[in-house]
Amino acid sequence: MRDHALMGLHCSPEGMLRFREQTAETAGFNDDTRAFLSIPVRHDVASRVDCGFLAKLVVERRLIEDEAAKVARDLAYNLAKQACWL
Repeated sequence: MRDHALMGLHCSPEGMLRFREQTAETAGFNDDTRAFLSIPVRHDVASRVDCGFLAKLVVERRLIEDEAAKVARDLAYNLAKQACWL
């Protein structure tokens, strides 16, 4: 019960943004069958939050645009593919 309550902290756009700001090393979340129907929506929101965070880094000149685009592709596709050995 406790872990399920903690998982909910990062499901809103604001929660995802706080998480990204605190952990800028990686992004992602675990899914389980209880949330099966909401998985595509949460992934879409997470991708948008990640891109917004990367855009902020570009505007602050902490990351160049080409690198931000590569990181966005990695977060949205390449890292999941690698993790699943596809």
